[in-house]
Amino acid sequence: MCHPEVPAGTPLPDVRAQEITIKASDGGDMLGLLAFPQGTPAPAVLIVNDVFGRSDFYEHLARRIAQAGYVALDVEYFFREGPVPAGDREAAMARQPKLDQNRTLRDLEGALDQLRARPEVKGARLGVIGFCMGGTLALDLTATRTDIATVSYYGFPKGRPENPKAPPAPLEIAERMHGPLLGHWGTEDTGVGIENVRELDAKLTAAKVPHAFHEYEGFAHGFLKAFLDTEGSPGHEQACTSWKRTLDFWRKELGRAT
Repeated sequence: MCHPEVPAGTPLPDVRAQEITIKASDGGDMLGLLAFPQGTPAPAVLIVNDVFGRSDFYEHLARRIAQAGYVALDVEYFFREGPVPAGDREAAMARQPKLDQNRTLRDLEGALDQLRARPEVKGARLGVIGFCMGGTLALDLTATRTDIATVSYYGFPKGRPENPKAPPAPLEIAERMHGPLLGHWGTEDTGVGIENVRELDAKLTAAKVPHAFHEYEGFAHGFLKAFLDTEGSPGHEQACTSWKRTLDFWRKELGRAT
């Protein structure tokens, strides 16, 4: 698993943010944190969390994305399954199989449409960024959306077949996926399997899907958390490199705020 918490003492980015309600695919209310850049209208990015849901890490990340010039939306797609205690891995793992991920994909599609309709948002494309299970869902979204620029951190190309409610694995739908797509993986991520990442890379190349995958030598799952650590901490340089690549990708594919 990825990002349950933010290191103590990490300053919260100073941007305007508010809680909003997104209508889910079944009409339910899915809560989200919406963070705004200094200038709007601006391009927008949807955050797809990991198994912890809307942890402090992702709410911090939404504000970081807003600081970079984008409207950022972080939704709690576990709203039907109920909360888990902050940082409780056992509870998060017990909740995960209850999530109908096919329905979650429909919820996320609706969140994208509602984000696009906001007056603070502009641009032909929306950004999507997902992590771990959320990184897999972000990859899955590219099979049905042609209007997104997608970033996947440590998504699972083979999916998680032990979950009967999981959607098709990205490797199974590679020929239907759309770019542009950016991916980040650590070479020591044994849960994902770097060989599966390379197989997905080959399939996307064969299908002529615009994409770029980056491998981070010697690092495992969840390495982006190091970008909140002090300079010189293990993985900090690699995490920051991946984040710079992400922002460069969005500047190219989404543009900038006015």
